[in-house]
Amino acid sequence: MTPMSGPITFNAQHSPMGAFMSFTCGNPGTRGGIGLQIGSPGDQEVFIGVIDGDRYADAPLKCLPFYIGAASTAMEAFTAETAGPSEANVRPDAVTFSPDEIKRFYSWATDSWVADDMAFTVYTPFGAIPDPAKASDKEMRDALRPAVVARLVVDNTKGTKPKTGIFALNHARTGPRMIVDDLGGKTRVGFAFRREAGVAAEVVDITGAGKADHPEAFGFMRWSATDGIREKYNPVHLLGSCPGIGFEVPAGKKYCLVLAIGSYLEAPVTTGISGKYLYTRYFTDLTDVLKSTLDSAGKMADEAEALSAKLEATALSADQKFLISHATHSYYGSTQLLDVDKQPFWVVNEGEYCMMNTLDLSVDHVFWELDRNPWVVKNLLDNFVAHYSYTDEVKVYKDEFKGAHGFDHDPSQPPPPPDAAQLARPYDKKPGGISFCHDMGAHNNFAPKGRSSYELANLTSTFSYMTVEQLCNWTLTAGCYVAKTRDTAWLKKSKKIVAEILESMINRGGEVGFAQYDSTKTAGGQEITTYDSLDHSLAQTRNNVYMAVKSWATYRTLALLFRDLGDKKSAEKSLELAKKVAGFVADQAVDGVLPAIFEKDNPGYASRILPATEGCAYPLYYVKTGYAGETLEQVFASPSEKRMYDALKEHTRKLLTDPQGRNTFADGGIKLSSTSNNSWMSKISIFMHVTRKVFGLDKDPAVAEVFKKADAAHTKWQTVGSAYWACCDQIVSGEGKASRYYPRIITSALWID
Repeated sequence: MTPMSGPITFNAQHSPMGAFMSFTCGNPGTRGGIGLQIGSPGDQEVFIGVIDGDRYADAPLKCLPFYIGAASTAMEAFTAETAGPSEANVRPDAVTFSPDEIKRFYSWATDSWVADDMAFTVYTPFGAIPDPAKASDKEMRDALRPAVVARLVVDNTKGTKPKTGIFALNHARTGPRMIVDDLGGKTRVGFAFRREAGVAAEVVDITGAGKADHPEAFGFMRWSATDGIREKYNPVHLLGSCPGIGFEVPAGKKYCLVLAIGSYLEAPVTTGISGKYLYTRYFTDLTDVLKSTLDSAGKMADEAEALSAKLEATALSADQKFLISHATHSYYGSTQLLDVDKQPFWVVNEGEYCMMNTLDLSVDHVFWELDRNPWVVKNLLDNFVAHYSYTDEVKVYKDEFKGAHGFDHDPSQPPPPPDAAQLARPYDKKPGGISFCHDMGAHNNFAPKGRSSYELANLTSTFSYMTVEQLCNWTLTAGCYVAKTRDTAWLKKSKKIVAEILESMINRGGEVGFAQYDSTKTAGGQEITTYDSLDHSLAQTRNNVYMAVKSWATYRTLALLFRDLGDKKSAEKSLELAKKVAGFVADQAVDGVLPAIFEKDNPGYASRILPATEGCAYPLYYVKTGYAGETLEQVFASPSEKRMYDALKEHTRKLLTDPQGRNTFADGGIKLSSTSNNSWMSKISIFMHVTRKVFGLDKDPAVAEVFKKADAAHTKWQTVGSAYWACCDQIVSGEGKASRYYPRIITSALWID
């Protein structure tokens, strides 16, 4: 594997599947380590290093730079009059390797740092999560083991004196301890933070030919890593904040410290709906997790290396491989598989916001999840119907009104809040129908039934309702699930919901067939889209080109579902509506460009947006899986849909090759909206996929060059602009500003196709 050639000083998450746990490191001078159920890096300083000598040598501990300082200040509370000489004379003599001494090798399931004669690698294999209703306990243990494996190798084959390797975590909170339970062998040692998380290790002689040693690791816990290593008489002090594991490597030898880094939360962890981690069915406690991880470490490392090799073997560029790798690491850090009333309950938390199963993320995660564990998608769909669906009405205003928007508002800014006149604007009500909540709750607190943690009334931008979009999102997710699995039994059970969705779409679509009325849930406000923090070009649901094409894809999906349900009349009605929406979209093009908002006096009318094409990703998937029963050309064969296809293709070509560069940043990165500096990596990935696979525009040398420069810029957005946050979705002019530690960027994995 080739080392990274660009910046390497960025955090990455290393996570098991379904445990909402990450081991994070990589960004110099910051904390990281083990983070549980949080949308940010952990709170420990990470010491990974080597001493040129035995553990007591008067030589510095030379470390990777994953810590704030070489010694903790926790001991200061015990110094002066009360502390003994050992505590009062901590030796803060750890130093870091210089940047030019470190190489980093980063890929799909592995992350390695090499410096001098030391190498540290974290292994995070991923794969299918078996359906608990069908899998054996052993299969579930292997899939849901809440731990990752790491290896610290110290090569002293050319040395003439011992070297000492070390791995330690200096905690910001009280509660670390040494593990005194049996970890499966006398040479294994470990430490933990209370009952929640810990590290266990054993040393292996990997020198090669000849008689192997049987080395032992040693544990310590003081107020600094260096003090812990060198303390001869009291290496473990229960008041210490920095537990660690060390090992001495004799001259002529090469040893590997194998590390199991894991967690175990045994009590119910959620409120509203009470859920425990499903892994608690298969593991008894933290010791069981760590012991089994060490037992399986070789297999887990091999699986991780095989995944990384698989991605490396693709024809993708180095930047594309990096972006896919980084996204995969971040996605799994947000995953959570619960046990609710003895049934599995799948959750993907929304990065730093920790919102649970945000539906406008779920619809984008679906491609990745269906390739690995389709049952979790069905689980998600059923839980939204059972707990987080609702029925509403829609507003039909009695007069024309501009209200607080004034339509002279700066188009680069989000819509302003509604003024008193807009809040009091009179409207009639008419039937709406079924829709789904934005999310299921936040921070392990499930929201009340039929409500999200996010949506509020009387707003016109962030935190308003996304009723139409979530209706589309559930439908598109369901369509993809059936396309992948052909689970007609589930579809038949959902027949009533599918019929209600068509009725709800029709009620909201007015004369043109899509998103003409706001839900009464908004009261005096207006519905928004998933692009909630953008400007007028994407924030508004009504008459939005992004929502129009997404609605077209939803009708196309409904037609396929009704086909399988044997409801020919509803299938024909859905196709008729798809064609109607397509024709309306095509009619809006002006000089080959589609306005973002189809209201000429709206600031968004002048905006040029690339997500206009996003809805095309779903029919593309139906064709790829064979579910559509026709080619992509046949999907767009009707006159109105062919016109929409041509309009979207030309729109995309013009925006990407615009001489003024209004949809690219100065660094070459993709700018989703010409009037907003806020661009989202997950949505860029979908757009690029559609541009290549639906429109074939990457064959145009000019477009190919735009994409090549964009990939390089996007890599820097993550490695420099978001270095601390270990993968960020919302990028403002190259810097990660929001949606950090985020899972949705897994959409970049579509490029592997």
